[in-house]
Amino acid sequence: MGFSDQAEVLDYLGGVFRLGLDDDELGPKLAAAALVLQFDYTEPDTTVTVNTATGEIVAGTIDGVEPDATMTMTAETANKFWQGKVNLAMAMARGLVKVNGNKTALLKLVPLSKKLYPMYADRLRADGRDDLVA
Repeated sequence: MGFSDQAEVLDYLGGVFRLGLDDDELGPKLAAAALVLQFDYTEPDTTVTVNTATGEIVAGTIDGVEPDATMTMTAETANKFWQGKVNLAMAMARGLVKVNGNKTALLKLVPLSKKLYPMYADRLRADGRDDLVA
């Protein structure tokens, strides 16, 4: 079934960063990374921008702030990534994920993201979105 609209993409794929930023262990590490990440999703077309330093997560862009890295992928690919089903480096090599900007800083966040996989999947299940569980 997939995500029905932009609001769902923001809620879940942006919301995974809220889970991380609110976590006692991950939050300080994400904030210390001080990255602005922009995600350009397709199916449905949605842009989500995350500022790990300020905790701002918005649909679209943040006025006057340039992203450190921009990632382009389908919302389905992102959904699978946040469940640990997509290897980011392999997805980049295969063209499923395109990254512009600071790839090194982005790849440093991958070990942190692994701690979010179970939280993300638990949230999907709690919301009755078993259709999104990979």
